[in-house]
Amino acid sequence: MAGHMITRRFIRAVLIWLGILFTMAGLCAIDAFYIEPYFPRVITQEVRIEGLPKSLDGLKIVQLSDLHIVKCGAREARALRLINRINPDLICLTGDYIEDDGITPGNYTWRDCGKEATRFMSSLHAKYGTYAVMGNWDRRELIPDFKGAGVHMIDGRDVTVRIRGGKMRISGDSRAAANGERKSVVPTIVLDHFPYAFDELALSRRHVDLVLSGHWHGGQVGWPLRMTDVKYLSGLYKIGRVQLYVTRGLGMHSLAVRFNCPAEVTLIVLRPA
Repeated sequence: MAGHMITRRFIRAVLIWLGILFTMAGLCAIDAFYIEPYFPRVITQEVRIEGLPKSLDGLKIVQLSDLHIVKCGAREARALRLINRINPDLICLTGDYIEDDGITPGNYTWRDCGKEATRFMSSLHAKYGTYAVMGNWDRRELIPDFKGAGVHMIDGRDVTVRIRGGKMRISGDSRAAANGERKSVVPTIVLDHFPYAFDELALSRRHVDLVLSGHWHGGQVGWPLRMTDVKYLSGLYKIGRVQLYVTRGLGMHSLAVRFNCPAEVTLIVLRPA
């Protein structure tokens, strides 16, 4: 009789634990497939820059990357609402605005994705403009459309923006920035879809303050399956005076899943060091 009681208790305990595990797995699946991919969060990162003019103290820069847009939907609408609440001074876009032909569902082509990405970009508003570079999935044929949406495409060149009576240099060419001026009174931000050039920029001792990158999506799946073979995956890094911020991005590639790695709208706030 006692043996039967032990067996029943054991079976009951096993069933309870199985129920708990299945419930947790179900909640994780809901989070990974329906919440984190489609409910972006604002991640605020304060960046301190040596010699930042007082006029630029508190400057708000929104960074968006890796949209991988097929068709504008609820995620993109939520992102736009978040950006409008921030009321940014600058918007910086760091590539991969469209999804690849081989991945898009149905009969969508890269041109269809480009039209949707252009529509999204036309809804972006910042006091001092929106600046962008292309990513590895983007087609150069879309540049005129993006420009028509009010975006300053700066691949391979630098621009100097007048802000609050001061100046800021925004570079779309990391190689040129690495070979640029050693000293400058103008804060310099480099937009580069890939974070690969960060080491070169930091070691070049040229005047670069901040690099904004994306590409990795933060791995899309975080702990306990986080990618460990990527040097600059997400977040803020610093070598000497040069800093790098890698955003987790807004969209997804290949698999529409995120876990412990939610879609991100990045807010960079500049402060003097």
